[in-house]
Amino acid sequence: MEEPPAAAPPTEGAAQPAAPEPTAPEPLASEDEAESGEELGKITITATRENRVEMGPLGTRSILETPFSVGQADAEQITRVAATTIDGALGYDSSIRSNNSGVASGNTFNIRGLPVDRTNGYKFDGLAFPYWFQDHPIEALEEIQVLKGAGGFLYGYASPSGIVNFISKKPTRELQVRTNLSVRSSNLWRAHLDVGGPLREGSTVGFRVNAVHEEGTLYNGAENKNDFVTLWLQGQIAKNLTWSADTIYQRTWQARQSNSISLGPMVTSLKPVSGKLNLGSASTTKWNDLLQITGRLNYQITPTWHATAAYRRSVLDERFPGNTIQITNNAGNYQSGILNQNRLFFYNVFQASVDGTFHTGPIEHQVVGGFDYLGVDFDYDYQPYTARGLPTTSFNFGLNGNLYEGGAVPDWGNNPSALAFQRPPQWYRYQEIRQRALFLSDTLKWRDAELLLGLRYTNYKETNDEPVQADTRYTEGAVTPAVALSYNLAEGARAYASYVQALERGLQAPSNAVNFGDTFGPLRSQQYEAGVKVQRGVWNATVAGFRTQVPSEFLTMPAAGEMLGRWVRNGQRRFQGLELDAKFEPTRELLVSVSTALLDAKQTKAADPKLVGKKVPGTTGFQASAFLQYAPDAIPGLRLFGGVRHSGRSYGQATNTFVFKEITTGDVGAGYTTPVDRGEVQLTANLSNITDERYWIPNATGTGLSPGAPRTFSVSLGWSPTTASASGGYGSSVPEQAFELDRDHWYLGLTAGIVKLADTTYDAQALVNPSQGRANDALTASHDVGSEVSGVVGYDWGLLRSELELTNTYAHLGAVDLRANSVTVDASNPALGTYDDPSGTSHLFEVMFNALIDIGGNARTPWAVQAGGGVGLVRVYSWKWRLEDSESPAFQVDNPTPFAWNAQAGIRRRLTDRVDLTLKYRFFNIPNQKLFTSNANRLEGSPSSHSALLGVNVNF
Repeated sequence: MEEPPAAAPPTEGAAQPAAPEPTAPEPLASEDEAESGEELGKITITATRENRVEMGPLGTRSILETPFSVGQADAEQITRVAATTIDGALGYDSSIRSNNSGVASGNTFNIRGLPVDRTNGYKFDGLAFPYWFQDHPIEALEEIQVLKGAGGFLYGYASPSGIVNFISKKPTRELQVRTNLSVRSSNLWRAHLDVGGPLREGSTVGFRVNAVHEEGTLYNGAENKNDFVTLWLQGQIAKNLTWSADTIYQRTWQARQSNSISLGPMVTSLKPVSGKLNLGSASTTKWNDLLQITGRLNYQITPTWHATAAYRRSVLDERFPGNTIQITNNAGNYQSGILNQNRLFFYNVFQASVDGTFHTGPIEHQVVGGFDYLGVDFDYDYQPYTARGLPTTSFNFGLNGNLYEGGAVPDWGNNPSALAFQRPPQWYRYQEIRQRALFLSDTLKWRDAELLLGLRYTNYKETNDEPVQADTRYTEGAVTPAVALSYNLAEGARAYASYVQALERGLQAPSNAVNFGDTFGPLRSQQYEAGVKVQRGVWNATVAGFRTQVPSEFLTMPAAGEMLGRWVRNGQRRFQGLELDAKFEPTRELLVSVSTALLDAKQTKAADPKLVGKKVPGTTGFQASAFLQYAPDAIPGLRLFGGVRHSGRSYGQATNTFVFKEITTGDVGAGYTTPVDRGEVQLTANLSNITDERYWIPNATGTGLSPGAPRTFSVSLGWSPTTASASGGYGSSVPEQAFELDRDHWYLGLTAGIVKLADTTYDAQALVNPSQGRANDALTASHDVGSEVSGVVGYDWGLLRSELELTNTYAHLGAVDLRANSVTVDASNPALGTYDDPSGTSHLFEVMFNALIDIGGNARTPWAVQAGGGVGLVRVYSWKWRLEDSESPAFQVDNPTPFAWNAQAGIRRRLTDRVDLTLKYRFFNIPNQKLFTSNANRLEGSPSSHSALLGVNVNF
């Protein structure tokens, strides 16, 4: 659930370096590898895969070698617990607590009582990305790793809570296709397609495509519609040089969804309600649009030294016209307010590192050093809102209600003024973050002892700039150390102790402070941890004790004669505890896992003496879980499973005046796998919260809550191959088979050229005041000549080619002919006429599936002609269209994803059996594009474009 800002938008954390690649380009394993090794020439393929953890400047290590506690939900665990969401996959780790029930957009977590910051605490394949309340489908993930504590040292400015790393599925060694169809409460359907393998048998280039579509109704009546697609490519440039590239596009959409519920200062207790409660207004919608591209290079310098470089570009666009809920008293009365929270994030991440080993006498050194950079630009659409109604104080929609009396929250969307308030964004640059860092670590090994020494120098610059407050900015350079000592007690058993310092950005003073906007620079935290890890054949366990100290910031009580308090840094919070995680397989049929966490989180220093000794709000003192799976040999393919989770008492508000009562819930499920031709079918059913318990879940800071999920079900039906992969890994030295260019082969293509968006005429439809009707041919938009770049993964069948094409188009607005203003397109009601010097751009990202007729280009003739077309979706970004200069109001800032099609024709010239040169013409069209204007009316048109492109294909 999203938590709206109290005054300024929430911006947590700051900088984010990328995690280094593995110390050597490892062969990628199939998910179905057999347990035995197989020898191919001089290369031995081993199916047993050691779980490894990405540790930033400390390199990549096994879980046993990592001197910190690690939580993990790998593919086996995700399947075992029948997880349908990310919080479900981590639900049996007692030191991790989800901050919502999973019904709203995005799972966020507290680790050891501290919230994982959304700017810097969540990774995708070890690199930073903007994780702001978008649901990533669990089906596209190979595993989830949670590094508890130490995140600030490893990854720059970050909360010391830890790091959550989502690891995507990579190419497999053989062509494999997996499908899955699932449904969960109450009527939410999800379809998943997973295809991966080499581009050609024996090839050193592999691919993996994961696509997920979800649509339906949740158990609280909210509607979801989510789309996710990722493409991963990797291959070999030279014997010791490998590359990889991946892209992600995700669009999540929700309607009538409950936002977070905040607690008023007078609320001390609330009777729990059913998780089916929905306090979202009928007109509430929310969507997130994520586009991400990543490239990596790996170079094996020598057998023991390795270099890597990575770059990522991410853009997240969030639009949230919704309502807020604040509980005002213990009787459950609430006030509902209106907000339009729009945020836009641009991430640029770069890292280069070198790692290797050497010896000084009997001591082995494992060294990792490098440089990383993070740039974050955060744009915000500032719209103040009040506890109820609109910023105009005379407005009152009567959006008050009671939690226990039932009835839907009144719909604010039927009021023209409310609809106008929910306009598309007017972006302002709210924040810029620039982090540059050098890091170096050395792990010294001698016999059974290991000493880790690490240093990180971070230069951090933050600029906060918003029209409603004074600018605040600071630049800091600081060194943070890490020290850890480990000792092998026995085979598969290790004891460790570690100390780290970390930095995180301080918060800004809120609007209800006399020093509104002030910030005091970074916070420096310290963490001590000691533990024992055991990994044996039938059982493994981790016991860890920790202590973390974090400075805190407060809003003081108003001084005598003043109305507002002062924002100060004058306090400290201490988090200390003990955690145990264990798994035991006494027989082949039975598996048992348990997890417990004791946490003592207190305010040890505070500006207000009354707060000293209080529990940190939102923390839970005791959590425990147990999970059991039984797979009887008498019924092959059957497994029965279930679990129980207990969460103890926790407190809300800094004064601990609100108490969250303890709760215990249970889950049961069953799965059955049966072989079919060259594969197997898996049927899984799961029932959660079997006793339908009612309970509240505290939010990350303990100042709000959400109802826990009621009794829910999920059912899934999937198919996957059972054949084991037997080819070498991509980027290995396995020689490719001989390639003969004729037909039946894969190819990669890259084209670039110029594009001309055709003049597009739009009709204007009145939405705020429907009586204004519709103005046909209201305006025509013209664009200058722009640029277009396309990437293609295709297969040549002979006469026919099929392609997955990703295209990026960019062009500046050239002129706007405004012919009618009976339906206004912006609040200024501009005069009719032609505006020859407008500003603004159009940015299109297309995902197309093409079919082409292809003649020639074989062993007999080097020339070929081809023609065809395709269909797909396009992300259209109309960025700040203005009728005149940059000082005039923007009339268009929208981001729809409509259906589109294209037609193309061209010629191809074979240069070698591997390389083709292409020249083509491409026509592109969006049959029905709808754009919201900045005053909440609508433009409707059918834009198209003409492109001339030159490119190259590489055949495999």
